[in-house]
Amino acid sequence: MGAAQLTVDLVDHSHTPDRISDAVLETLIEMSAESRINIWHSETGLSPESLTTLYKLYQAGAGYRRSRLYGEYEAGRIERERDSGQS
Repeated sequence: MGAAQLTVDLVDHSHTPDRISDAVLETLIEMSAESRINIWHSETGLSPESLTTLYKLYQAGAGYRRSRLYGEYEAGRIERERDSGQS
């Protein structure tokens, strides 16, 4: 529940740049669509309870997904460095 509430606070904070809020919301919407969980409520905005459920579903596979994602980031960084060194 703590991570879900922090997510809501980040998205709702008046000093959070729009680009960050948009990126967070886009990711959450994609995750929730895959899981068929409604994370958005018109009366209250993002629901911490629904986000908590969503996060718990993704918790089990998060380590593998995260390591794969970081590996892709690192491979891209190395490729960009290599390409910029050859210019």
